[in-house]
Amino acid sequence: MADDVVITGMGIVSPIGCGEAAFWDALRQGRSGAGPVDGLDTSQLTRKIACQVRQPIDVEHRERSSDDELSPPPLKRRGTPLGRASQLAVAASREAVRDAGVVPAALREQRTAVIIGTTMGETDFIEERLSAPDSEWLSPDHMKWIVSGRPGCITRNVQVDLMSPSRLPESVGDETGARRSAQTKACGSGKACGPAIDLYGACAAGNMAIAKARRQLLEGRCDMALAGGSDGFSRLAFIGFMRLRAMAAEVCRPFDEKRDGLLVGEGAVIFVMERESSAKARGAPIRARVKGAGITCEDYHPTRPHPEGDGLTRAIQEALRDAGMSPSDVDYVCAHGTGTPHNDAIEVKVMENCFPEGVSFSSIKALTGHTMGAAAAMETACCVLSLQHQELIPTWHLDNVLQPCALDAIQGAVRPARVRCVVNNSAGFGGYNASIILAIA
Repeated sequence: MADDVVITGMGIVSPIGCGEAAFWDALRQGRSGAGPVDGLDTSQLTRKIACQVRQPIDVEHRERSSDDELSPPPLKRRGTPLGRASQLAVAASREAVRDAGVVPAALREQRTAVIIGTTMGETDFIEERLSAPDSEWLSPDHMKWIVSGRPGCITRNVQVDLMSPSRLPESVGDETGARRSAQTKACGSGKACGPAIDLYGACAAGNMAIAKARRQLLEGRCDMALAGGSDGFSRLAFIGFMRLRAMAAEVCRPFDEKRDGLLVGEGAVIFVMERESSAKARGAPIRARVKGAGITCEDYHPTRPHPEGDGLTRAIQEALRDAGMSPSDVDYVCAHGTGTPHNDAIEVKVMENCFPEGVSFSSIKALTGHTMGAAAAMETACCVLSLQHQELIPTWHLDNVLQPCALDAIQGAVRPARVRCVVNNSAGFGGYNASIILAIA
């Protein structure tokens, strides 16, 4: 019998609540994370609403050691050397590890992979410079840091925070001895860490990271994985989507006839994943099973999906094949559902082509906003909780379902349901598509 990959821990930092209980309660009650943008002057902008994590995140950072020349210079705006995406990822990872009942020593004593999907990566090092005086625009320290490739390493920050007793000095030249020494310091006992991968897959990145972690575990390349997605709020994303005319004025209404766009968000969700045999050996409760995954890419357009949804259709079909399941096995689809006119209409078409008539679906982005690389992971968390509580979350703010639609659009209230198998869809700019299948523990 195949050894399933299972989820044993989950950490959530979201615009609607930090922690599993707060997140699930907000989803059930329909509490939105939307509000006036914090940290960006929108007086001259046409859009002024975003979904940000407004709860303080307590992520203290270890002091910069004397031999760590390539640590980032302090980011004064945030009060910590960690960029925003890393702050969110570290906080979520700590919660996930606690939830899984894993102690840091155990992470160091085995091959623990850290795989985090992101859209923007760390943008603080760019955005902070944009508002700096000309005399301080690019200091030698910042230039050295940027050239070294340090700014985008979210996974390394998580790996160091959880697995190293002191800050990890990273190498930039010697990719053999120096890098191996750095990993040894992080993991202890002379064992090499599992892979640390920042996975850039636009808004499908969270699902892609989960799929990658599952494959690493199935192939025996690691013993445990921390996987999910993280993105901080950035002016680059906010203004970029505004200029694409893809942002809602005030309210995100996925799949509604009057939908007018998405709301930019931020957040992080991290899962502890391991083989079922390992979870049972250490007596860990199983939250859900990751049964299958499908990842595709299409070249139709840089920002728009194929009119028939070719890429997402193939991702769903591949995920079903990978799981050894048929469309009729699926009880619920957690849709990508951004609230943009084109994407929602195409996704409905895809779901109608892939699943039996009347399959239930919804989108949580009406509340969380579009959290970029964290979005698919956040929706996976919703799926895990739906399997656990046997309830389906509606698409809040959905009044009149777009037509034609032969599917069951959940709206208005939480629905008790028999939920055994769910599909989580994600798609992103550049033609990225990823679907994963979760089953009840």
